[in-house]
Amino acid sequence: MIGKFRLYPKEDGFVSFIWLIFILIPIIAMFPYDNFDKQLALFTLGIFVVTYRNCLFNGKWFPIWMALMYGISLFYTLYFGYIYLFIYPAWMIGFIPMKKNVFKYYYMALLGTLTPVLFNLSNLPEYMAQDLKITMFVYGFFICAAPFAGRSIRKQAELRKQMYQSTQRMEYVIKQEERYRIARDLHDTLGQSLSIMTIKTELAGKLLDKDLELAKKEIAEVTETSRGTLQTVREIVSSMRHVLIAEEMITIEKSLRAAKIILSTEGEELTSEISTDIQNTLSYCLRESVTNVIRHSKASHCRIVIEKNATDYTFIVEDDGNGMKHSIQGNGLTGLRERIESICGELEFTQKNGTKVQFTVPMDKKEETIND
Repeated sequence: MIGKFRLYPKEDGFVSFIWLIFILIPIIAMFPYDNFDKQLALFTLGIFVVTYRNCLFNGKWFPIWMALMYGISLFYTLYFGYIYLFIYPAWMIGFIPMKKNVFKYYYMALLGTLTPVLFNLSNLPEYMAQDLKITMFVYGFFICAAPFAGRSIRKQAELRKQMYQSTQRMEYVIKQEERYRIARDLHDTLGQSLSIMTIKTELAGKLLDKDLELAKKEIAEVTETSRGTLQTVREIVSSMRHVLIAEEMITIEKSLRAAKIILSTEGEELTSEISTDIQNTLSYCLRESVTNVIRHSKASHCRIVIEKNATDYTFIVEDDGNGMKHSIQGNGLTGLRERIESICGELEFTQKNGTKVQFTVPMDKKEETIND
């Protein structure tokens, strides 16, 4: 069965083909193609583009495609002086995942392919060699450094991917822990209460014909147990509404990433010391602040800082956008201020080179709950 043809790898996207725009330089420079040498050069350049595309898939023929790219790059360097074609295989061996020893082999092959260029320059006339040597040296330096730069960028991309996957796993674990907690609460409270109510109801049914007063007493106890169980259910539901800052930060990171805004944080570990009730309100405040960043700031970077001193916690949400100008009171900041004041905190809002929202919360104050 023939697989579906793909022009480029799915994970890389079409961006991997953008670099081929530099191929237009020799195509334009050789126009018109009025002799065999130019036509051969154009045909060879077409093979080079196909080879570059095949290398992106890193299949079993990768060594052959790389060797072909080396050969065509050398051909263009010796006959036309276009040494910059070597940039393509140089970046390729940096970006393609491979073991360190394999990378060394490809890099040594790259240096070996460049060696004939040095001998070719030594045979040039003196008046031609000087400028060309400078050009070759500059391009040669970038070609030799490109594999290491590409390898470093690829490692950074892999690290970001691992961090994203780690965040996804953490989110899953938090959800599972919450499910287990709810299951334990239901089993330990509702299960026992319902069992007692079942037993007492059955007993009351048997006593109706024998001892009516005792049956009424059992039914009254069932009613009391039912009321207690209802109160327990309300408490469980109320606790489910609490959102921890750690959970909110996961949502915030996903929202900012969807808006193409880079997030950096400091002091997240301090949030574990804050009471659940206070965290619930602070989570709302962080969410509202970040929502304003996404909707109004047109920022490229958002920074969240959590600090602690002897008496209080300070939360700072700042961005590098254009501020909210005259729409301050219309962007949820009134409700944000009320939330902060409900836990005896203070809110500061400033706009300079972006927007900065800072709220300070005392350590020893309890939240006066505000229902949504």
